[in-house]
Amino acid sequence: MKISQRLQQINSMISGHYDHIWDCCCDHGLLGMLLLERSAARHVHFVDCVPSLMQALELSLQRFFPADISGLNPNLAPHSDPDLNPDIDPHLNLDMDPNLSRHTQWQVHCLDVVALPLAQTSDKDKQLIIIAGVGGELLVDLVKAILAQHPQRHLEFILCPVHHNYYVRQSLSALGLGLKSEHLLEENQRFYEILHVSTIAAPNGLPISATGSLMWQTLDETSLPRAQRYLSQVIGHYQRMPTHKQTPEIIDAYQQQLAQLLSEHSEHSEFECS
Repeated sequence: MKISQRLQQINSMISGHYDHIWDCCCDHGLLGMLLLERSAARHVHFVDCVPSLMQALELSLQRFFPADISGLNPNLAPHSDPDLNPDIDPHLNLDMDPNLSRHTQWQVHCLDVVALPLAQTSDKDKQLIIIAGVGGELLVDLVKAILAQHPQRHLEFILCPVHHNYYVRQSLSALGLGLKSEHLLEENQRFYEILHVSTIAAPNGLPISATGSLMWQTLDETSLPRAQRYLSQVIGHYQRMPTHKQTPEIIDAYQQQLAQLLSEHSEHSEFECS
């Protein structure tokens, strides 16, 4: 199955090493498999709420990653990782290497994203939660719920909403999250913003701009037209809304961002010419 540019970009934005990476709304688990291939974490978790999808994914993982000791969520099967599920008898896998059984590399969870079993992991573990392919409003609700349930945890998120980016960014900023990186991607004639954010807010993390910041700073002459097209498209979207639904402050914010972008690159071009 072909891996989309979006999933490849998310994969490329994950550097360093994590104790747990949670690939939420994982669909066929392609992103998590990329992470498994390069051992991006001690534990890669595949999370979705569709039982048939998760059972099929479990079989695929057993086929392509057979050396990894794994287990379904206890709602689907009688075995699981004892580190994450203390109610499961750890002696169920006596025929396996006991060291391997305590260091599961991947695990499938059939549950809602808001029910991630983070409390069953160590407070010191480095955690990354990936949520992609859902609407902006739902994405914000999920992040809010996770933060509310684990207020003392240091968490990182990579988020890729399918729309409502302005609302998402404002909401993440209001939640006190800080920006680590961001990227604008175009695939199949659709634009996506991908944000890597952290519970460590500014000044250790950058503030989250409602219209973007870091993703405009690395543009070259090849990517500038794409960025200009994206901002013009967003402005047009808000301008086409019925008058009573229009939001002048959002239109103005994107227009200022576009003007700033063009101005900076114009000055840069003039400097190079001189």
